[in-house]
Amino acid sequence: VLLAQGLPPGARLYTVEVDPRHAAVAEKVIRLAGFDEQTVELIVGPSEEVIPRLREKHGLPKADFVFMDHWKRCYLRDLQLLESHQLLAEGATVLADNVLFPGAPHFLQYAKTCGKYRCKVHRASLEY
Repeated sequence: VLLAQGLPPGARLYTVEVDPRHAAVAEKVIRLAGFDEQTVELIVGPSEEVIPRLREKHGLPKADFVFMDHWKRCYLRDLQLLESHQLLAEGATVLADNVLFPGAPHFLQYAKTCGKYRCKVHRASLEY
């Protein structure tokens, strides 16, 4: 909801939730916050199945901003899926939560060394 509140006019937020029960709760919160399906689209399914269909099934041409806050072991796979399906806009920002602890070392190593990204780690003292 906080990300959606910061959207510029005409922008769209896609959010992916693997667990249908969590998705049902999230859907209610999103709609209670006043966002319609044209502004915030909740997609239910595992990211490895959702990402390849984002353009075809959900109309995403390219993402300007990607926020990863799911299973850390999936960060690298999902980033590479976004790349291979050409879903990242030129200059896109990819923000990945908790890459140091509990950690996503393979993702972090890739982001730092592949030559495609400027990588910056921000340390935070609070979870929320």
